[in-house]
Order: sequence, then structure tokens, then C-alpha cells
Amino acid sequence: MNFNQIVRYSLEYLNQSRYYHWQTESYAHHEALGEFYNSFSESVDKMVEAMAGRTGTKISIDQGKVELVDYNGVPEVIESLEALRSAYEKFKETITDLGYIDIEDIIDDIVHSINELLFHMRLK
Repeated sequence: MNFNQIVRYSLEYLNQSRYYHWQTESYAHHEALGEFYNSFSESVDKMVEAMAGRTGTKISIDQGKVELVDYNGVPEVIESLEALRSAYEKFKETITDLGYIDIEDIIDDIVHSINELLFHMRLK
């Protein structure tokens, strides 16, 4: 996954996580999803700006349509979060090869936020 693809995936997931946040019937999950949305949004913004600063180029992503999935319970959210984490872990390998330590740190923050939400979603 290249930079533009991870940004598009992130924007899609931001919308999806906000949608889950609105649909869950658990107050604890509502709060955890809201905190994740805010943290993830801020980290993605930092990542895009740091990459633009490094490369001197503006972001350019595919403008295709985004489909949101209705909240169907915790297992679905966990599965989607694990896929997001996996995408970021693979993307970090690319960034590490480029030697962009500052962006690696931002990716670490993103993975931390994902893991924290996974923990909260798994609580009974």
C-alpha cells in the first residue's frame, strides 16, 4: 500500500468509525469510538503534513465513492480495526525503508490508538 492509498483508507475508516460511534448502543463503546476518531484524525493529519513537508508534494488520492457499513456488533468492529492495524504495519515497513523516522513515529501513534480501541471494544 502506498502513501496515497493509506491516506484514502484512513479517510474511509475515519468516516466508518464515526458511523459506528453514532450507531452503537453501548455508551462505553460510543465514548471509545469517539476518542479514537479524534486521535486517529489528528494523527492522519500530522502524517499527511509531515509527508508533504518531506517530499514537497501535495496529497492526491482517488476520489471514488465511500460506502459505510452499519454497526453489526463488536466482532465486526474488531475485524475492521485489525485490518487497519495490519495495513499500517505494512505501510510502516515502506516508510522505514525510506528512513522517514518522524513518519514512523506517527504510524506508531496510530497503531497505539488502534490497539487502545481494540482493548476497549473487547471489554465486557
